[in-house]
Amino acid sequence: MTKRKSLEDTDSVTLTTTIFGASDGLVASIALILATMTHGRRVVLAAVIGLLIAEGLGMAASQFLSDPRRNLRQAVIMGVATSITIVVPAVPWLFSSGNTAAVVSGVIALIFAGLISRARPGGWSTWVQTYGVLIGVGAIATVAGRLT
Repeated sequence: MTKRKSLEDTDSVTLTTTIFGASDGLVASIALILATMTHGRRVVLAAVIGLLIAEGLGMAASQFLSDPRRNLRQAVIMGVATSITIVVPAVPWLFSSGNTAAVVSGVIALIFAGLISRARPGGWSTWVQTYGVLIGVGAIATVAGRLT
């Protein structure tokens, strides 16, 4: 007798995949924006386009290749979640630059972090973890960007 996968199991896997992709894209995007912001708007946008290609497609491909079932749906979910959280924080750089664009990107990132934290099980500690990683990596990237 084979065990059928329940809808709850499928939903749980989908949620986990979405959270993982969104978290990865968000941290990578905000770190890249903060590290390159002193080099001008064109550099930030070029870097984000490169990140979108490498990370958005890479996460989808990695999800597909690491899954023994080769679940294309989960791979697409991973790629889309990653790509959205890469692109959206960079949108202010299409219209502005410098501190204004960086602050708006930061606010967008904090909003996404809140949505990710809300979706993660575990209570208040997930909020601390999600914001801690985002702020910690962002701070390191900002320092690194200032040194270049």
